[in-house]
Amino acid sequence: MRKNRFLFSITATALITAILLSSCTAGRANSDASLQNSSASSAAGSLNSSLRTVTSVPSGEISDKDEFLKGIWVDENGFVASFSENGRTAVFDEQTDEQTRKSVKITAQDKDTISISCEDKNYTAYHADSEKGAELCDNLLTAASGDWSMCEYGYAQTVEIRKFTFLTSLGNDFSGDKITVGLEGVKLRNSLFESDGSETYARLDGDKLIFIFSYGDMVSSCALVKKDSDEYNELTDAGSAINGVWVDPDDLNTTLTFFAGKSLTVTGNAFKEVLGEKFDSLSGKAYDISAKYKSDIINVYSGDDTLFSIVMYGSDILAVCADSSDCYPQILFYRENSDEIKRAKEMQKLKKEKADLLSAYPDNDNWLNNAECGDILSLADKDYIDKCVQNGYFTAGTPQELASFVYYVNTQPVEQGQISLVLTADIDLSDYKWAPMGWSGGGNSDHPFSFCVYGENHKITYMTIYSDYSNAGFIGCGTVCGVFDLDIENAIVTGDDNVGVLTGQAIMGNYQNCHVSGTVNGSSAGSLLGYEANCDKENCTADVEVNGKKFDFLSWNEQQKSEIKIDDPVTITIDESYTVTRPEVTGYSNLGWMVYEDGKEMLHRNAENEFSYCYFGNESGHSYEIYLSAYVKGQYVPISNIIKYTVK
Repeated sequence: MRKNRFLFSITATALITAILLSSCTAGRANSDASLQNSSASSAAGSLNSSLRTVTSVPSGEISDKDEFLKGIWVDENGFVASFSENGRTAVFDEQTDEQTRKSVKITAQDKDTISISCEDKNYTAYHADSEKGAELCDNLLTAASGDWSMCEYGYAQTVEIRKFTFLTSLGNDFSGDKITVGLEGVKLRNSLFESDGSETYARLDGDKLIFIFSYGDMVSSCALVKKDSDEYNELTDAGSAINGVWVDPDDLNTTLTFFAGKSLTVTGNAFKEVLGEKFDSLSGKAYDISAKYKSDIINVYSGDDTLFSIVMYGSDILAVCADSSDCYPQILFYRENSDEIKRAKEMQKLKKEKADLLSAYPDNDNWLNNAECGDILSLADKDYIDKCVQNGYFTAGTPQELASFVYYVNTQPVEQGQISLVLTADIDLSDYKWAPMGWSGGGNSDHPFSFCVYGENHKITYMTIYSDYSNAGFIGCGTVCGVFDLDIENAIVTGDDNVGVLTGQAIMGNYQNCHVSGTVNGSSAGSLLGYEANCDKENCTADVEVNGKKFDFLSWNEQQKSEIKIDDPVTITIDESYTVTRPEVTGYSNLGWMVYEDGKEMLHRNAENEFSYCYFGNESGHSYEIYLSAYVKGQYVPISNIIKYTVK
């Protein structure tokens, strides 16, 4: 049989429902209803006589397709092999190649006993329907009773522990990653055993319990260890995963130092500030500890008390939370030699150098820590910001002057349209790591860019933005902003989600005579704009590769809309008074009237309960386009014909 190490995911249901089915026999259905409530041990005890009918015992080597072998064969450790019309499943099938499996030798000793040889492995097995086989099945049930743990590897150095308890009643408690499985009579055993065409067998291997899964021609297995055994304790010990010094990048004085997973020293004030008063006394002390996995959570104990819980997000990042029942709020820590902490230390040094700027224009919403800031802080100039704020607008003809504007709009509570930027010269950004204007940190820390940029036909060249955050571009998150007469050439912009050269996320923006070139990488990525909604783009062009491919659209939304096809468009009509009428429409959501005047979007009006509409702004000499739109596959697209007219 072909080896498939991922078979467990296919047969997870079989594992839950057939956890000890190797101790029972296929085909032993019993219609006696009283058996449904009997315990597993009493059920096994009632089957001590052989149920096999054998007329003759074959001599010599036996083919694994021989009718004599049909059924399950066991030894003192549990399952050995199963033979059926579908083929053979054996304890050694997963570890051996196809040629070796073909060399397996099987001989009969008597009607209930066989010998199986595979390479250097030899088994004496008894049919599970025989008296000896039933006894061995009962012995396995006794030996397997108790709590076992299965180990699944998720994050690096993280072990997930799930508990399987063998009882005499069937029940599942998924809420606590604990699954209890038992056996209620022969009939129930048999029906579970043959469910979904999959088979599950159990075998003891020293201190481990091995489950062998057979599904079609694939075989896989997993090992469980006894709870509280030495191996279990070793597997659940999280000491090696958390050993070392961990630092909070937002507060470099807050640290955790684990020594060999046995002791802990805590410093800093972030614990009380983030996790609450309960942790007021945690810092400034040393503790003798133990660290144990519980599912994918690490609990840190001092004696019988739980100090806190940890979620590992990788080998170099962990989160500390109050307890395992709720992972939020949390404090993120990085290893002291990680790139994140190196950057945090560099930022701390830079903040000291820029103390006058930070004092005059404080970063109250923590932009420097919650978004990509590039070289902006090092370039920004307090005196220049003072001058521009006094003038009521910014001018920029150098990287330093442009960075001063970026810092100001990203850190200060400026009202929409209160400030603007005018370029006075071409700006070369090739020597700098740049950052978007306008950012979104969630909640009260959102700083959308809601201002105007007047390029005056100047160009910005070689702008490079590498961000791990969403909304990346010259403008990151733009809301009701305007950009006019600006070229951005040879840009490189990489972000998480909503990425474009000029604007990453553009909401109700106005872009006129803007031209961009370069490369863009990210999700919901476009050329001029990434994600857009209700934006005007007039005389704008883009020569941009997006995620390695030529991009023939100005935004991600334009590209998405081009792939949406409406098979049966709605027909709308217009009369002499310019009233547009639609029929009954089904199968669409968020119906709306879209109105364009002289090529510009003027109105998006709800049409769910409106069957006719006359645009109130019709003016003589202007041209209009009206169509019915709907929300289809994440985009607002036309679902009707487009009516065009000019008011005389």
